[in-house]
Amino acid sequence: MNELTANLKTRCVGRYLVDMPEGMYVSGYAKVQGIDIEAKAMSHNAYEREIAKREAELKATKSIDAYPFLYADGEAWGAGARYFIYRGTVYDDPGNRVIEGYKWDRGYRIKMKVEGSDFTNPDQTSDPIVMQMTVKNDVPQKTSLVFGLLEKVRGRADDEIPAEPGLCFYGGFVPTKAGSEEEVSTLYTLKGQDDINFAFETTPDLRDSITLLQHADSPEARAALKAMDAKVIRKGTVELPGMKAQEWLFEGLKPGDGRGDTFSLRANEITSSPSSPFLSLDLTTGGQVQIQDQYVKLDKPSLTPGEAVALWDTVSRTLRPRPNGY
Repeated sequence: MNELTANLKTRCVGRYLVDMPEGMYVSGYAKVQGIDIEAKAMSHNAYEREIAKREAELKATKSIDAYPFLYADGEAWGAGARYFIYRGTVYDDPGNRVIEGYKWDRGYRIKMKVEGSDFTNPDQTSDPIVMQMTVKNDVPQKTSLVFGLLEKVRGRADDEIPAEPGLCFYGGFVPTKAGSEEEVSTLYTLKGQDDINFAFETTPDLRDSITLLQHADSPEARAALKAMDAKVIRKGTVELPGMKAQEWLFEGLKPGDGRGDTFSLRANEITSSPSSPFLSLDLTTGGQVQIQDQYVKLDKPSLTPGEAVALWDTVSRTLRPRPNGY
């Protein structure tokens, strides 16, 4: 345990900071103004090969009707950025659209994707359902959003801490002042101990109508704990730098019938706003792990409950708003 917590490094998640152990696999995504964003580490040559392959795939796909599958492709705003507008699947309505954008920056391929619709090409505006729609073609507006985000977003190493307002996600950073309609999800998995996972989620939008402790005391939660043969280790309020939070720690049966820990922390659940976004942190251990597409039950977790609590207390108490993040 001392080795695990001896070398912590600060990480940026959304508009928050947290100190995490070194040697962890990281994955995650973001969603901004309805646009899904994800990044993948790769060389520029690998990026160019991926874009060429994607372009060939889309151009080779034929719809099952007389209308096109790929409606537009080319360069987006900014050097090297690409975009495609296509139907989605060959079975989708001719008015369905998917806007897909790509950019390579600082060692990461950044991909954006959002669904839209265009009922003017082919013309379906006489359809009774379409006639009730205020906007019959939102593709230009959503394409402009994608292009604008592609122009701003930049690649980001996991240990890079930006000094300006903006949103951190795995592999990238969107410089922007705090607002609504943004979401970040990040998962940290300890290398060599795949059952030890820290999961983060954050958004300025309201997520719940009750707090974590209210949920923990509900009849549904008590019934679930009984079914899991669970033992509550600790629950209560937590004072963190610049904010208050609640936590709920228990040990019990997991899927696959292995035992393990489930520790949860929540902040700003029922008061989430751009200046104080909702934040959730979960630590899970034990249960089962996925090895080559198969789930393998663990006889015991990689950490004892006491070790898991020590790791949790070390990491969770470092959560704080990022200076100038908003």
